[in-house]
Amino acid sequence: MLSKKLMSIFGGIASLILFVTAVILDREYSWVSLLMIPFVVGLLMSYVFAPQIDWWSFKRNPPDLPGFLGNLLLTHFPFYQNLSALNKTRFRQRVAMYLEARGFFAQRGGEEGEVPLDMKTMIAANVVMLTFGREDFILKKFERIFIYLQAFPTPNHQYLHASEINEEDECLIFSAEHLTLSFRQPGKYYNIIIHEYAQAFQLTYPNFDYPSFDDSIWSIWKKEQVVKYMGMPEEKIDPIGVSVNFFFTNPENFRELMPKSFDNYQTIFNLNPLQKNDPVIDKSVVEGVP
Repeated sequence: MLSKKLMSIFGGIASLILFVTAVILDREYSWVSLLMIPFVVGLLMSYVFAPQIDWWSFKRNPPDLPGFLGNLLLTHFPFYQNLSALNKTRFRQRVAMYLEARGFFAQRGGEEGEVPLDMKTMIAANVVMLTFGREDFILKKFERIFIYLQAFPTPNHQYLHASEINEEDECLIFSAEHLTLSFRQPGKYYNIIIHEYAQAFQLTYPNFDYPSFDDSIWSIWKKEQVVKYMGMPEEKIDPIGVSVNFFFTNPENFRELMPKSFDNYQTIFNLNPLQKNDPVIDKSVVEGVP
């Protein structure tokens, strides 16, 4: 990372000046130690602003995913599978940058641990799909993702449930069991990642013309199924999560049943999921960014 390289350079030069001043030069040249000051300042600035420096560097030289994670997407993620080669590269780069930009925390017995890289990628891929047509593809407001092994209770929802968005704490919470099932078997299990990030998207972009919903949104996923799988009371399940799931997983049916909502979502996401190899509609929106 660029920040670490800068810290190494500034720290190395400052240490060299200190060594020369203390060991080699006579005391009358002690003023030379003042030359350390700009390099010490550079070291501190590189440490304090490391996230911003690294993000600036990533945007100009986007990283790519390791091959095994690219294979994970190619095997289990239809949106990625259907992209052109150029868009596949852009998608992987955005996923890699999302992984660098967000904090992932495994919750185990009251302690935090490491989240496996493949699980991070499952989450990041869904976020990047939602934001593939927008300049801000990381949803800046929501910086932290917490992962429990299975369904969990929280102060806001004191019963076992599979996922949650917390606007006040600017975080999302998922059950590892549920998100893995929905990623690896998308035709069988409801996608809780899309569900929560659809709400995160709306909170990030509140001024878009979001569609109104009727019972058509339950044409693919039955209400009883979603309620049972998510572990949430029906009144707590935000319909935008259900409708965005529908829009991305079965766009043909969505357009047929809700043509106006389909057009709304095309504008909101700047994507047409029916154009599978090149879904971005207005490419000027993402021009010049990864």
